[in-house]
Amino acid sequence: MKNFERTILYTVLISLITIGFVTVVQLKGQQDISSNASYLDPITIDVLAFLASFFLIFEGAYRIWEHKNDRYRKQFTRSLRIAFGVAILTTHIIQTMFKVNGFSFPI
Repeated sequence: MKNFERTILYTVLISLITIGFVTVVQLKGQQDISSNASYLDPITIDVLAFLASFFLIFEGAYRIWEHKNDRYRKQFTRSLRIAFGVAILTTHIIQTMFKVNGFSFPI
């Protein structure tokens, strides 16, 4: 398998793990606290978070593409950058769903 393909596979895997982890933590944590202060923040915070997460994801993907011949171990920080972007995106999607629809998930 080529270095680029390994990097893509690793990045997708770490991003999926991040999505699962963040989703469980957000939905479980939402049940355990009496005041969901982060869910009451203005929608502007979510928009800024979406922009920051898209920047991290696209910039990390661009850097991986730019250095596609590097070994996937050398690409680790770029993959991690994408995973952080995915974590921020997942968190704020969940928060936005609560703000817009006002529903909760039973877990």
